[in-house]
Amino acid sequence: DDQKVKNVYTAKNNDSGVNGGSSLAKRRWGGKRNWVRNQHKNSVFRIFLMQTYGLDYLTKENSTLIDVAGGKGELSWELTNLTGVKDCVVIDPRPLNLGLCETKWEKGMFEPKRTGPVFSKWYPACKDGCKLQKWKWPLHIRCFFDSLEFLKFMEAGGDGKQVANEWYNSELKKAKSISWTTKGLSQHEDGESHNGSDEPKMNHVDAHATSNENERSKSEINNPDVARNALARCNLIIGFHPDQAAGEIADFAMARNIPWCIVPCCVYSDLFPRRRLSNGFNVKSYEQLIQWLLEKDPSANVCSLDLEGRSKVVYTLPKDRQLQ
Repeated sequence: DDQKVKNVYTAKNNDSGVNGGSSLAKRRWGGKRNWVRNQHKNSVFRIFLMQTYGLDYLTKENSTLIDVAGGKGELSWELTNLTGVKDCVVIDPRPLNLGLCETKWEKGMFEPKRTGPVFSKWYPACKDGCKLQKWKWPLHIRCFFDSLEFLKFMEAGGDGKQVANEWYNSELKKAKSISWTTKGLSQHEDGESHNGSDEPKMNHVDAHATSNENERSKSEINNPDVARNALARCNLIIGFHPDQAAGEIADFAMARNIPWCIVPCCVYSDLFPRRRLSNGFNVKSYEQLIQWLLEKDPSANVCSLDLEGRSKVVYTLPKDRQLQ
């Protein structure tokens, strides 16, 4: 049974091509290998984080896990409520939208009696009957992520602190002023529009609508000092298909001397014409983007997740656990 779990969820330390395929369900690609479909992608990455960093590290007291470009917040919701991470902070200009996660919770889909003895170990924060308990929303810094500006914001002191606080407030205001459309800004390889609208639709009756608005409001960090404290306590920063923020995540982590973990997707070579590999080539392809991230930090590793689409994960470990 444990081997079945590994076959589905364990990150493979090889460089497999994308070959999805199953006799039971049509895949987007031909071939024989089974790949976990996109609706389970957050769980696959979450379990990889548990296997790679360990539960003790992820749930360490007085620490935060930052999820850059976390979109609706579903990955951070899982890390908070299923894994037991104390404080997950999503940094994304879009509003959180967690109705689907909450519906599954209320139906008891994460309880051990539903997941079974083999898979329940990946839901350590869930007990039988937990559906009757209130879930917890991740925290949310609703703005775009710029590593240099965030580092300056964190380190500001004296008269500069007031200027930094004004910058933070203006960034929140800018994000909330943007009208998110259903078309999005770019189309991903997996067919999802990651820059599309996540603004919840309120023109229909929704049992969660009112409570979700209240939870959403409470989850957003509007106080600059609270945001600064959450950033300072970060012991791991991650990005699952973080679009343009991939390099920013690594830069922030290296400046703070903390590990980072990224599943990159789009290259955006037009936006980053100065990205170059050590051999002088510009970064224009997905494989070159992976290599560029590896070259940013000599301690970085790469492996592949069993997912459809672009599934390579580039990551570093805490300094006391780095591979030799």
